[in-house]
Amino acid sequence: MRLLGHAHRSLDSKGRLMLTPEFRDQFLAASPDGRLVLTIYQGQIIGITPAQWDIFAAELETKLTSPSPMLQDVRRVAFAGYSEVVLDKQGRIQLPTHLRKSGRLGADVVLVGVGRCFEIWDKDRFEALLEQRNEDVSAEMAKADIKLPF
Repeated sequence: MRLLGHAHRSLDSKGRLMLTPEFRDQFLAASPDGRLVLTIYQGQIIGITPAQWDIFAAELETKLTSPSPMLQDVRRVAFAGYSEVVLDKQGRIQLPTHLRKSGRLGADVVLVGVGRCFEIWDKDRFEALLEQRNEDVSAEMAKADIKLPF
């Protein structure tokens, strides 16, 4: 699964979000029953498949023998935010109230593909992110042996 790009969307009065056709089709291919998992990670709502969640949760529970307080908080927030939702026939998902509040979402949101998952951002917060100056991460990318294609 490779989710790329972004789309501006509006939540309806019931807190439902229409996925893009590309995102919907990729989730249905990975999870034919239309189930996906939403949670909070780094202040954003993320959407992943149930299989991805199972791997992530197992690793958080088994590989972290003595996590830092900051990593414990990441684990707490991710587990507390967990919500399994199902795509409806129109390709919408219901965003639970606790996630809309935690993600500080207004009516206008941006659905952002970030590779193996998607994020849901409040429109104003996403636009502010785009306006930030970019930090130089070239040393970190070089250390990971990631080369830019240009």
